[in-house]
Amino acid sequence: MDMFRPRSDPAQLLYDAFQAEAGNRKGRTVEEWLVAENAAVLRAAETWAARHGLTPPTLAQVQAASDYASGSVDYGAKWAYALARIMTARGPRAAGASEVR
Repeated sequence: MDMFRPRSDPAQLLYDAFQAEAGNRKGRTVEEWLVAENAAVLRAAETWAARHGLTPPTLAQVQAASDYASGSVDYGAKWAYALARIMTARGPRAAGASEVR
């Protein structure tokens, strides 16, 4: 049992995406796994946002949330919660909107 795993979405989905990708760290440089983990979390956020009519975070926001959580014992959860707050605070995506706010 993972005591840090969030219990609700989207944080749980984001956390799970990070954890799944983190399992691939062996044999990669730090730079390679950071890029891969950010990409995996971004894809999960985009999928969840699309299903719920929300605006997904940008890659820069994913990276900033990772930086914010860095050094915490609950890094993955803190990262996921920070992104979940960004996503849910924005509200529904405007119909026809082409830009991320």
